[in-house]
Amino acid sequence: MIYNNNLELIKLNNHISYITSTDVPLSANVVLVNGNDHVWMFDVGNHPDIPEIVNEFNRDGKKVNAVLSHFHPDHIGNIQKIKFDKVYQGRLTFKHTGLGDITESDIYIDDGGVRLHIFPLPSSHSKGSLAMEADETYCFLGDGIYAMERLEEKVYNAGLLKEEINVLNTVKADNFCLSHREPFITPKEIVIRHLEKIYGRRSKNEAYIKDC
Repeated sequence: MIYNNNLELIKLNNHISYITSTDVPLSANVVLVNGNDHVWMFDVGNHPDIPEIVNEFNRDGKKVNAVLSHFHPDHIGNIQKIKFDKVYQGRLTFKHTGLGDITESDIYIDDGGVRLHIFPLPSSHSKGSLAMEADETYCFLGDGIYAMERLEEKVYNAGLLKEEINVLNTVKADNFCLSHREPFITPKEIVIRHLEKIYGRRSKNEAYIKDC
């Protein structure tokens, strides 16, 4: 379904959809999972029309829970514009939102047959990131695999990158979903191979690896 301002709601399966990202305003992809008792959002975006789309998606008036990947405004900008039952986020993200729960270990949730796995994701892009796996089929990573900007260069923290590769290898879903990317879905093996290639370029005892 296409909305104004180039926003589109795309269906992945019978209970998982996502809202496309935008450049103006900068707004991340927003995932909507329709559980039995709740609608689950992975990131809430920053585009002002997203709350209206969520209301249309949630026609049964279920309570809404949010999982925030990290604290950048394009991922959390709508946090005060939607009423949430629960918010899951890392400690640094909580400092920006001031509401909800801090998540620092794996959480497993079954919402009427929709199985969710919320877990910390080591990330050079933003410390304290979270990811969410749904039905062992899709894993939503936000900006988690991207580099950080340091001294006008995009670089990876070598230690965090190695930890991230190890965590991602344990994920059961074969489909990784990366925010701000089209297509939204990238096979797990391609993402891990890409990160391993970057990690393989490091020099001995190198703390940071340039993203070329």
